[in-house]
Amino acid sequence: MSLKEPAKIAAACRHYAMCKIDYLGTGICPSARDKPYVAYYPQGRMDIYDALAKKLIPVTEALVDIARSCSLCGICDMQCHFVTELRPVKVMQALKAHVEDHLVRKGKVVRVEEDAVLRGLRKIVGKEYATNDPAILVTYANDQFPLADMQMPRYVVPPQSTQEIAEIVTLANRRAVPYAVRGNGGSVFGFVFTNGIVVDTNRMKGMEIDPGNWTVTVEAGVTSYELQQEVSKRGFRVNVAEPAATHVGNIVCTGIFSTWSASYGTAADNFVSAEFVDREGNIFSTNDKSAPNIFAFRHNVISSPGICTKAVVRMHPVTDDEEGLLVPLSDFEEAVSLARTLSVRRLGLAIGVLGGHYLSTFISPSTRLADQTKAFLADVLGIKYAVFVIGDRFARSAIRTLAPAVIDQKTLTSLMLGLPRLLEHDICQLIQGLEGDRPPYELLCKEEVQPLLETVLSPSPAMLAGALDEDLRPWYEPCTHVRR
Repeated sequence: MSLKEPAKIAAACRHYAMCKIDYLGTGICPSARDKPYVAYYPQGRMDIYDALAKKLIPVTEALVDIARSCSLCGICDMQCHFVTELRPVKVMQALKAHVEDHLVRKGKVVRVEEDAVLRGLRKIVGKEYATNDPAILVTYANDQFPLADMQMPRYVVPPQSTQEIAEIVTLANRRAVPYAVRGNGGSVFGFVFTNGIVVDTNRMKGMEIDPGNWTVTVEAGVTSYELQQEVSKRGFRVNVAEPAATHVGNIVCTGIFSTWSASYGTAADNFVSAEFVDREGNIFSTNDKSAPNIFAFRHNVISSPGICTKAVVRMHPVTDDEEGLLVPLSDFEEAVSLARTLSVRRLGLAIGVLGGHYLSTFISPSTRLADQTKAFLADVLGIKYAVFVIGDRFARSAIRTLAPAVIDQKTLTSLMLGLPRLLEHDICQLIQGLEGDRPPYELLCKEEVQPLLETVLSPSPAMLAGALDEDLRPWYEPCTHVRR
């Protein structure tokens, strides 16, 4: 392995934070289970190695512990490759080797001294939950937002309660130290950086489900994925956005824009009440008569009323006959028109217009296959856009009468698991040979063509996994079963 390869991988981390949720059922990084800091997750180790390569940080006591805590189990390779096609284990190996070599050569291990502010923070949250070690700080210093420069904080503190956040804000004000609150990853607007205190909400994982009132009270550190997993056990769902983002953070920052917004709404439609710590360290609820009216809309930039620590969120019941489908189309205006028609007629719960690039990336396990799939969809099948819908059997039946062709879940599964064979030249010729006076995708979706499609593609988890590097195949075969 080239010495430059780990540094290149580390610098390519997109901070999606998918390594912080168990979205594949593989578990999360073992060393991060009892540690509240980003530095102990694969994302953090990527940032640390990138910082070492750029000589931004020394070898510190925390860095030694972070490197040694990695067991090289390989979970991060699967999780990261599934989303970004990166292989972080190479970085983890290089980080461990760098630290061990440094220790063998009796290199200096920096111990950062405690100052008055850190002592104050530790008095609030406990000694292990506040730090000023550069190896941990650097994992909160940068993001992919192109207009925000790197900012190294002086402290990171992960509180566990609203009261602790209130005391941290009071301390920051008394010491004239700036602060910023952080959810599970970063901010596309660069709002999570500060040269003062980063308040990491990762330890605030409380959830209280009230099925009788169709609500769930969720704390600031709960991710959308964790929330959805929990409420689904009771037969509900919540309108959520990115799976690895904190749900409360998304409510505050974007108002929750998702494909489910067609039915469930956005912004204030998604929550009943919320709890905040204001800029003076006072705790208030939106139910208080004197509280700021965060439900009102004003067409201007306004400052946040404080740090949102908890929200009572709406849940929606799930029926047992919901499924997804795609309506393939070749024209953007036609796709938008159909999505609008479905929304007006209240057909479907989730509605979205997908471009060919998104669709091909979603169904492909590698960049190479995604590029081939995008060309195949457009050039062979004539699919440049697709309207994505999730609905019950009544909605799906109505959509079939409105749309000339529909790709249901069974057909999409066959296409995905048979993707390598679907892209073969002979299959392309066969599909093109079916052409008449209608687009090829309409012919492909006909009910009588489905048995032929199954026979020709021989879809299976092994078929799809066979298109990947050999060492990844044992990981992908179980995951394609899950997807199916």
